[in-house]
Amino acid sequence: MNLRTFGVRLLVVAALLLGMMPAQALFAQDDGMAMPGEVVAEGLNGPMGILIDPNGDIWVVDSGLGGGEEVDGMDFSGQPVTIQYGPTARIVKISAADGVTVDVAALTSVSNGTENEGGSRLALLDGVLYATGAGWHPAVVPATAEGPLPGTGSLWVVGADGTVSEAAAIWQLERDNNPVSAEVDTHPYGLLAGPDGNLWVADAGMNALLKVDPATGASEIVATFDPIPGVFPNPNYDGEMLTDAVPTGVAVADGGVYVSFLSGGPFIPGSAKVVSVAEDGAVSDFATGLTMLTDLRTGPDGALYATQFGMFTEQGPVPGSGAVLRIKEGDASEIVVPGLMFPTSIDFNTDGDAFVTVNGVGAPGSGQVVKFAGLTAMEGMPVAEAMAAMAPPADAAAAEAAPTEE
Repeated sequence: MNLRTFGVRLLVVAALLLGMMPAQALFAQDDGMAMPGEVVAEGLNGPMGILIDPNGDIWVVDSGLGGGEEVDGMDFSGQPVTIQYGPTARIVKISAADGVTVDVAALTSVSNGTENEGGSRLALLDGVLYATGAGWHPAVVPATAEGPLPGTGSLWVVGADGTVSEAAAIWQLERDNNPVSAEVDTHPYGLLAGPDGNLWVADAGMNALLKVDPATGASEIVATFDPIPGVFPNPNYDGEMLTDAVPTGVAVADGGVYVSFLSGGPFIPGSAKVVSVAEDGAVSDFATGLTMLTDLRTGPDGALYATQFGMFTEQGPVPGSGAVLRIKEGDASEIVVPGLMFPTSIDFNTDGDAFVTVNGVGAPGSGQVVKFAGLTAMEGMPVAEAMAAMAPPADAAAAEAAPTEE
């Protein structure tokens, strides 16, 4: 298994273990804390990124459903499969005025039949739309050892007519540097239109923060993220008990650059964090004790917000354990909206309303965008307290783990 890759190859296990729960199961029913949300878009195939433009219109990119081209590969357990790929990952625009959804462009989607990886994030810089998409995973698709599948492994620019072209060949940066572990792997994921006029990319496969000049496509590694303590020997780190940081989001707040971590499998609760990155690339912890962060944004109130994909226990993923967090320094972060199903991305309009993509993994067409009005003004609950409320009761967990008599 490739532990460095984010995308659906790491997260699909949750959907499989939960039996592909229906799209309606958006909120937990009994935590007493979940806020009502309004579904403003649906019918998406694994939505991974959301962007609110200056007009308040909503842009979403999803994972897609693979395609008609085939190549030999491996699934997340290392078993041989046929990989199908093609331009089925969609970028859509949803009008804030009337809710009409329009397809804008298509990106490459890669599928092994149960897992899909395609569109990741969107950013607007000087009125131009950019996107990250499927990564380059030579260990999973051996035929791509010398270069990625078409439409993968790069940063993309989307023309006004929907034409998608390469803005920067991120995969070449990984090929030439491979800065963190023994495995060659890149997945340009988190994306930010920086105040400095550059595009900033959190690469979940490379375990690095990148800066891209949109005018030239020149890319550079700003910072790398060391592995974190794990529970299994990792062959990519000489068999040490380490797992990958897996950066997923990048944001700027108070003049500083911050990056969220998913953390690699098995996604131990509390193992994720948000780090700050100094101008010289030095990395330091900012917020700790977090779990499976999939996005990081600065709200219109200046605070940092993140999405928590969910929580895993020894019995598997906990249903409805996704959340929106307000990120604070140290261990003071708060859960603002709990009880979500597989949230992957968040953005805000100027009024402080939050828009969250949910069902980032699940049955085709189950993905949605949910609006939480006035989220920036909502009070939060300390993460430790909220996570304890989400965890299954000890007696229920023991009952699930206990053998049954035939």
